[in-house]
Amino acid sequence: MKNNVPPTKYKKFKPKLDKLFWFIWIPMTLLMITLTALSAFELSSLFISISVDVFVFYFMFSSLAGFAELRENSLYVKFGFILKREIPYDKIRGIEKERKFYSYSMLSLKNALDHVTVKYNKFDSVCVSVKDNDEFINELKIKMQVQSDKS
Repeated sequence: MKNNVPPTKYKKFKPKLDKLFWFIWIPMTLLMITLTALSAFELSSLFISISVDVFVFYFMFSSLAGFAELRENSLYVKFGFILKREIPYDKIRGIEKERKFYSYSMLSLKNALDHVTVKYNKFDSVCVSVKDNDEFINELKIKMQVQSDKS
């Protein structure tokens, strides 16, 4: 017996986390915890250490909370807990699959060396590292084609 489940309008892609991500963030986190414990004897050092720890933990765990979602009319990218960007398909002017350590955008869901750079508007871009970049690119191109056919 088949399930008659209607197709969803949204397709969500989870972030990809490379081994490099874990080799950088876990030692850095352990180092921060150690420095905080060692600075517990001086109040001013403890305050600075805790501030740095909060900053590092936010960036570490925000990468785990990010995702990319293909909605009906736009690409929705969530960068961690707070930041997000919604890009209409008709504004996208290019998609590039890249392999490099850095990205052009400060706001990027980039936790892996392999990522997709989506260029939109005149000079804007966003980098996305999802578990299946090829599927993401194909689905995005389909959504863009459907959107251009509507207009």
